[in-house]
Amino acid sequence: MDPDARNGWTLATHDGAVELRGPGDAPGRGLRADWRELRLPGGPSALRGQPLGRAVGSAARTAIDATAGLGFDAFAMAAMGLQVLAVERNEWVLRLLQQAHGWAMGDPRLGQIAARITMKAAEATAVLAATEPVDVVLLDPMFPARRKPDAKPPKAMQALAAVVGADEDAGALLAAALRVARQRVVVKRPVHAEPLGGLKPDWSIHGKVLRLDVLRGRGQDIDG
Repeated sequence: MDPDARNGWTLATHDGAVELRGPGDAPGRGLRADWRELRLPGGPSALRGQPLGRAVGSAARTAIDATAGLGFDAFAMAAMGLQVLAVERNEWVLRLLQQAHGWAMGDPRLGQIAARITMKAAEATAVLAATEPVDVVLLDPMFPARRKPDAKPPKAMQALAAVVGADEDAGALLAAALRVARQRVVVKRPVHAEPLGGLKPDWSIHGKVLRLDVLRGRGQDIDG
């Protein structure tokens, strides 16, 4: 594809590693996903007390990360002990995701966690329509524009916005997720954004920049 079609970002290789390079990025200075850089203070079990862990719930054992992106949320859920299907439709982002998974599989500290993650290159709505129910579905669609456009987002968000573009089908994806989730659908949103699809969440977990909207899946009672 013409690099200009992705706002000047290109997929390149440096020293055997794949990276997304933005305008002006020198080789080796592009965006990569490397789960080995993650810190797990208190060990994987401590993640259950973090916002994502609280949103997913203690009863969850299986999950689909329907908008996997760079895979950090999928990795966090796997570190909590969940079996995770990570779905990504953008081929460039998928390359970064696969590379991060391969690096983690080769790391003695992280291999057991990474082994709980299965990756799938597909449209998430099609995957959700064809899959058996899971405990949790996580959605992290591209965020709407900021209220302060002069505030420059982090490089990862810039790259994904340029390469992936808007998720115009996010509303349909939410509807599909609600049909598949036995326990919860978790939607990551900016604190200022309206609920995805206009659906009021059952509850939300608020941070300084992000919030996690939680919706009951299939009307089933939830523990944890």
